[in-house]
Amino acid sequence: MRSLRSLVAAGVAMLIVGCASTGQMSPTAVTRLERARAQRPNDAGVVRQLGIAYYKANRLADARTQLNRAATLNPRDGTAALYLGLTAEKQNDFAGAKAAYQSYIQYGRTSRVRRQLEARLAALTRLQLQVAAKSAIAQERTLVTQAGSQKTVAVMPLRFVGSDTTLQPLERGLAELITTDLSRSHELTVVERARLQALLDEISLQQAGRTDSSTNVRAGRIIQAGRIVNGQIAQSAQRIRVDAAIVNTQTATVTGGATNENSLEQLFNIEKALVLQLFDSLGVRLTTAERSAIEQRPTRSLQAFLAYSRGLRFEDQGRYDEAARNYNDAVRLDPSFGQARQKGADASAAAAGLVLTAAVVESTLQGTPEGAAGQQAASGQAPATSGQTATNTAETLNPSATSSATGTATTTTGSTPQKDPLASSTGGESSPKNATVTIIVKIPTAKP
Repeated sequence: MRSLRSLVAAGVAMLIVGCASTGQMSPTAVTRLERARAQRPNDAGVVRQLGIAYYKANRLADARTQLNRAATLNPRDGTAALYLGLTAEKQNDFAGAKAAYQSYIQYGRTSRVRRQLEARLAALTRLQLQVAAKSAIAQERTLVTQAGSQKTVAVMPLRFVGSDTTLQPLERGLAELITTDLSRSHELTVVERARLQALLDEISLQQAGRTDSSTNVRAGRIIQAGRIVNGQIAQSAQRIRVDAAIVNTQTATVTGGATNENSLEQLFNIEKALVLQLFDSLGVRLTTAERSAIEQRPTRSLQAFLAYSRGLRFEDQGRYDEAARNYNDAVRLDPSFGQARQKGADASAAAAGLVLTAAVVESTLQGTPEGAAGQQAASGQAPATSGQTATNTAETLNPSATSSATGTATTTTGSTPQKDPLASSTGGESSPKNATVTIIVKIPTAKP
């Protein structure tokens, strides 16, 4: 069984390998673009091309600087956003990569790349949680000296005890239900389950899989939760008993708890009764609206919920394809199970995103204007100036006598063009431009 850590790391390695394959870049091409940038420092297209060239040459810090500049000059440039994301990811700045990819999804022109990046975002979210967990443990000595707020609560995975192992996935399923219901209160801040699981995985990894009763308290302190909820699910024949304890993370003492027992078919009623007891122990008074929200059930099908719980377990293990299949099974059993539908889509996207490489993304751009920009950057070709574009447009509209006869375009020469006085005074014109447009107006003759 491969861990979430190893799977996500493998996905990042694949992206980096894909990026490395683009590192063939001619120094001459880079130099040409550097000259163009020196002449046109505020031209978003030139700055973007230089950033892409630096990226392809594996000069990541330089690429990041230029692509950030290009994105500032033209926030709607999808190509700049794409390469900014690829650069940030190679630098292991996953938050920066996500922001850039989200910008491409908003402004990028190639629909297939947008779909690819949506999948990559799902994978990066998991990786970001893992990196944050590792960073938190590295800062543990500092973090544990800062007492977490008593209004911040973390719900640990429950522990299953019983002979029917098919019910073991309820360890995560019930913990997620409790987390969701506790978060209904405006008085509490409840730690997201995925964030907590990433921290528990990192602790387990550092302890070589060995955990003890103090592990949950340690995790609560690191994650800055003032209180944690521990619990156990005990199964006997067709009855289920759930016990939960509220533990103060600073003193490691139990300060409250809840318990409920009923038949397996009444599992959701067990959970609702348990949560209401927990609110009382936590000293939280619910509003009528909050209590009504807690009474809502994501599904009324026990089998669908078991499939959903299996999906959570596979997701925590980084087995996203299997997680997606179980989430989809839950939807098949209960088509109204919205949480399972969303989780299934997220897991499928994460599975696809983990195997996505930069080379695949760039190959998807082939034959598109965005792909052409990358190819031009590799050859050191800067975008045409606005003056060149205007001249070409004017010549197309008003061809000279020579070009009309030969079918080739020629440029019009003449005296040096003069800047408009208003533009000169305001700085609105950066360079002289020359174009000739002939307008023919027919004047009607008077009738006799």
